[in-house]
Amino acid sequence: MPVTRIRDEFHDYEIDAEVVAGPVSTEYDSRGRRRVRWMEATLYRKADGTYVLHQVNKSLVWHLDSGTGHVRKPEERDAARLSPGAVYCGDLPERAAKSAHRGSQCRSLPARRIPDRVIVELPQHKVITSLPDEAAVIREVSSARRPDGSVSVAMSEPMRELLAEAAEKIPAFDTARPVVAM
Repeated sequence: MPVTRIRDEFHDYEIDAEVVAGPVSTEYDSRGRRRVRWMEATLYRKADGTYVLHQVNKSLVWHLDSGTGHVRKPEERDAARLSPGAVYCGDLPERAAKSAHRGSQCRSLPARRIPDRVIVELPQHKVITSLPDEAAVIREVSSARRPDGSVSVAMSEPMRELLAEAAEKIPAFDTARPVVAM
């Protein structure tokens, strides 16, 4: 089986498995406009029949050095090395900033001058291993855990795409139905 390597800030993940589905992405909205923050997901199947789900949150948002308190994975970078299409946090609508940063965002940029050094948001990887079967995969991609311990169950369009693609290779995804115990 091919080995996929994923480099994170502190870890290198090696996934010894075949890609079953993905990557699926929310990078572009329904009108084809690129988002400044998005998610990508890929599903793998290991030789023992278990699954690995890799999700990564990506961002084109940059911040002033004083804005690091609301950036989960910050990295200081020369402003000249910003990605094309990068957007300043203080230019985001307040609502978008609140959902992504728990209510904080950078102040207005003085005189629209970009400083020499800025803070970027590094990709946030989430690798879920040892999903034993198709029902466990479906349960994982449709469950959102909240800080208060509650769980909501809903299926996003990208995760529907991921499961549909997986079902093309593994028909058991069409018949698996996880039980949500209340």
